Amino acid sequence: MRTLLNFLLIFLMVPAQLSAQGLPEGLFIGARAPDFRGIDQFGRTIHLREQAKKNPVVLVFYRGNWCPHCMRLLTRIQDSFPFFTQKSVSIIAISPESEESLAKTMEKTKAGFSLLRDTGLFIAKKYDLAYVVSENQLTRYRNGGIDLNKINAPNPPLLSVPTVFIIGKDYTITYRFFDPEHKKRINVNDILTQF
Repeated sequence: MRTLLNFLLIFLMVPAQLSAQGLPEGLFIGARAPDFRGIDQFGRTIHLREQAKKNPVVLVFYRGNWCPHCMRLLTRIQDSFPFFTQKSVSIIAISPESEESLAKTMEKTKAGFSLLRDTGLFIAKKYDLAYVVSENQLTRYRNGGIDLNKINAPNPPLLSVPTVFIIGKDYTITYRFFDPEHKKRINVNDILTQF
């Protein structure tokens, strides 16, 4: 009887532990956007609070230049950049990439908006987006020619769930697109219709 009770207790605890270690949920609409500072690819200091005081901010978390879905979204945002500028909207894209990898993102997307390197995934953690990449996934990436330890150096093998937030002038999140399925991305027109 005691063995059966122990088994049941373990059986009930395992799902709770797995869900606690699962993917993050991301901040929700209405939450106050955590502040951060960083240096973009143009050498400018980007301070979220200062940006949001002036204009609404589209905050894009992407995985890296090795991710075709991320590069497609950033390229589409760049192609629509004049429309964002007309609407007085700032765009900040954030990833855990190394400086060298960030330069490749710039080369691929020709981004005229700010790209920030998130050292230690400090920003992604504040927005509840960072997660540890499993050893199995790291191996699959390596077998496909993607070495996250090198691409994101000196960051550990962490990624953020690809997410788009819109931050209003009162520093609250007014919109979010969050989907742990990294292949699903928002349409840029859907972002533009929010303004």
